[in-house]
Order: sequence, then structure tokens, then C-alpha cells
Amino acid sequence: MSNCCGANAPIVYKLKIGDRITGFLGLEEAFMDVRELNLPDQEIPRKLLEIVGCRNYIPVCAEPAYKEALLAEYQKYIAQTKPARRDGSCLPSK
Repeated sequence: MSNCCGANAPIVYKLKIGDRITGFLGLEEAFMDVRELNLPDQEIPRKLLEIVGCRNYIPVCAEPAYKEALLAEYQKYIAQTKPARRDGSCLPSK
């Protein structure tokens, strides 16, 4: 039986969706995947929803609110992380 609290336990991120706090699995991985795709800005919310929805339940009626919250959190994540090179190392700061 796997340990839910061990070093390899999945990280649950909490975001406010509408007026509720919702937990998500795999959010950071989804952000890294989307960043690597180099999508046009208008395609990012749809792709975030698609990737995050693979590991998390997203009600169809709430998709616009999820897209908005995921995009806002993605933008914060991108602003706080340095771009990575293909070899996994970080680019030097300017």
C-alpha cells in the first residue's frame, strides 16, 4: 500500500474556483507541459483545462470559471519560474 504522506505523495494544489476552494492534482506538471508547447496566448486556457482535466474532475458547466482560475495561476507560475532549457537546466538570469 502506498503512503499518501511520503516523499512521492502527489501534491494537491488548492485554487479558488468561483466561490469555492478546489483541490487539483498535477497542476505544476500541467503548467510545465503547457509552457513547453509554446502556444499562442488565446490557446493556453483551453490546453490547461484539457491537461488538468485528465487528472481532475471539471464540471462542464464550470469550465469558464476553471479556465479563468487556471490561467491566472499559470501566469503566476510562469512569472515565478525561470525558463528551462531542453536539457532541464535553467537559463541564466539577465
